[in-house]
Amino acid sequence: MFLLAASFFLPVFADEDSPAKNTADAVDFSGKLEAISKFSSIEPASGYEQKAQDAVDKAFYMELYNAPYWKTLLHYKPSPFHKNKSLVDDPMFFLAKKGKTNPKAELEATIKAFFSPAPGKDERHAIERFPGRFKWICNELNLSKEDFPYDGDAYYQSIVKKVNPGDVFLVFPAGFLKNPASVFGHTFLLMESKGLSRLLANSINYGAVSNITGGVMYAVLGLVGGFRGYFSFVPYYEKIKQYANMDMRDMWEYRLNFSEEEKDRMLRHIFDLSGIYSRYFFISENCSYNLLFLVEAAKPETDITNILSGVVEPIETVKTIYKIGLTNQAEYRPSVYSKLEYQKTLLTRAQNKYVKDVCLGKKTTQDFPFRDLPKEKQAEIWEQASDYLTSLLNSQKISPDEYRPRFVSVLSERRKLGKIEEKASIIEPPHPEKAHGSKKISIHGGKDIEGAYTGLEFRLTAHEQLESPAGYASNSELVFGEIDLRVHPQETDFYLKKALFASIISLPVSDLYFFNSAMDIVAGLDSNPNEDKEEDLAFRLKAMFGTSIKPASWIQPYFLAGVDIYASPKYERKHFRTDPLIGAELGFITTAGIWKNKIAASALQSPFDKDHLRIQASVNEGFNIAQNISLKGGYSFNMDWGEWWHEFSVSFNAYF
Repeated sequence: MFLLAASFFLPVFADEDSPAKNTADAVDFSGKLEAISKFSSIEPASGYEQKAQDAVDKAFYMELYNAPYWKTLLHYKPSPFHKNKSLVDDPMFFLAKKGKTNPKAELEATIKAFFSPAPGKDERHAIERFPGRFKWICNELNLSKEDFPYDGDAYYQSIVKKVNPGDVFLVFPAGFLKNPASVFGHTFLLMESKGLSRLLANSINYGAVSNITGGVMYAVLGLVGGFRGYFSFVPYYEKIKQYANMDMRDMWEYRLNFSEEEKDRMLRHIFDLSGIYSRYFFISENCSYNLLFLVEAAKPETDITNILSGVVEPIETVKTIYKIGLTNQAEYRPSVYSKLEYQKTLLTRAQNKYVKDVCLGKKTTQDFPFRDLPKEKQAEIWEQASDYLTSLLNSQKISPDEYRPRFVSVLSERRKLGKIEEKASIIEPPHPEKAHGSKKISIHGGKDIEGAYTGLEFRLTAHEQLESPAGYASNSELVFGEIDLRVHPQETDFYLKKALFASIISLPVSDLYFFNSAMDIVAGLDSNPNEDKEEDLAFRLKAMFGTSIKPASWIQPYFLAGVDIYASPKYERKHFRTDPLIGAELGFITTAGIWKNKIAASALQSPFDKDHLRIQASVNEGFNIAQNISLKGGYSFNMDWGEWWHEFSVSFNAYF
């Protein structure tokens, strides 16, 4: 059951964007670099043997193999069995036989390879392959391109001239509520070309290559690094199409404070990694962590790959680059979905209904019943229709053949109105850099089924429903690694209340334009009341699905139905040693500034025991009094096995 649950939850760390499509060739900003076939000779050219040896001797004397920047370029980190071990796994990244674990041998092999002769046909010179290493070694050893038998840096310079690097951005596409594999969000880098629109900039993405999209094998391979991760390069407008238009995900662009020299160092290291793979781990060495090596190559004093390690969330990357001063400028790019939801509030229900009918082909633009309205309001109607048509096309609800004539017709009506002063822009959601810390430690107390208690709760990552929504989807929950340890003061007996592997609650809003499925998924150890009014610790797998609406900005009702299954060896007389329950939950969440409230009621029935009817009515409050501090309280009325009891709790929560 653990692997079954893991197969659902682990993709959250991967993000659906992760598969890189092209692994045969390394890709760069101008199109494609040549395929990495083989290196030219890594032995010095005739007449350059002594120069190469002198350079090696000087490098060893300076102990450059221990230099922090050399370790950044080779991605060396301490490991249990090696003082230094590169996180890069592709043999093509190393010029020394033991280069993966021997920085000194790799430095010697690299220097000698730089003094090798001009490459033959279908060969790549080491300077062309590793311009980042080349630049750094030349600076440290006071060498210039004239000291080498081949000007391999000319290739890099020709690409840079075409790219004409401009500003660099870290881009954060927010979590995608309709897909649990994307609730964490994603990060990638963006490099503009001077004088060109940002839409034509090049996105720099690190992702896993896999033909497997789910299941137990996907979960296992993701845990143990069974996928290869590559850097890939795609025009930014393609990313916007994927995230903002197709996936309904808002995007945030953080301009990085890089000098021209720092941008050059980053770009050189991107070339170092072109076509090179590393093992991809969903939780640690993932899309966000590997991007940090590019940032650290540009600005080594940040030491950012050591600041962030272990479990690396995309949003933690955003918060860290903001905290250490790498950025002070964030630009919000709303998704088509956010635009539609905002523009919907500017129209009446009848106007929204007309927009939907026109876009679905049930009415035409000639049936427009609002021609007596001011031009500003007519323009809003046509702009809403234009955006909704785009959403329908991207979600494949209508075909391109249906889209084209309808879009042209809508655009024609909008043009007839002429230029109109732009209306108020969409309200920005809370900035991701203001998100609370992913880890949580909580001191709490109250009364449960077994009496008064006090306890300590720890969460590995990331966000709960009643916490500040900054950086996360509103009223969502994404929890990994939650442990609740309690003690009864009068008896001083410690007990484990729960140890959840994961809990995901996704409540995307359904309305006139969209139907979005809501879900509540839980997996892990949890306490399950029995007929003796005691609790057994059992493995729990909960799966409920339904829908949610948002009649006003401050309230969100929802309805869920499904199963809640407990399994334990103690359940010898139960069905397959499980305690399955089937039922539904109805509730709503309200928000007012720092205060959030959740009122819910649920009824679950065992299909094997008519007396096992579990009813709960609860009220929970959350007060987010600072970015990393909150207070929570709750009360619930419970009934099961014909018995009833009350529970309540209060907690002080700190995030880091």
